[in-house]
Amino acid sequence: MPAFTSPNVTVRFRQAVRDTGLGPWTETAPLAAYLAAEQRIGRVRADADPEATARLLIAGCFHRAYVEMFVGADTCPSREASAREVVRELRLEPAPSAPASV
Repeated sequence: MPAFTSPNVTVRFRQAVRDTGLGPWTETAPLAAYLAAEQRIGRVRADADPEATARLLIAGCFHRAYVEMFVGADTCPSREASAREVVRELRLEPAPSAPASV
């Protein structure tokens, strides 16, 4: 957050991020690769977009951290429950297989 205290600091921060090759993609790329690997072995839905899903998962984590920081961890579900909610609502799990016809 200190990087956004003034326009000059923000510009310098952005340039430093570009110069070092760091940025939001360094967080999402490994998670997207993990999700793609899970997708290949059938543990993540075939129609899920690993990159978009990674961004959404990280957004859920940032929201949780924001809530904890500003109003306290005791005002919302546990971290584990929050994580389960986010994953469940992204509907990443493959659909159950239909029973075989007899």
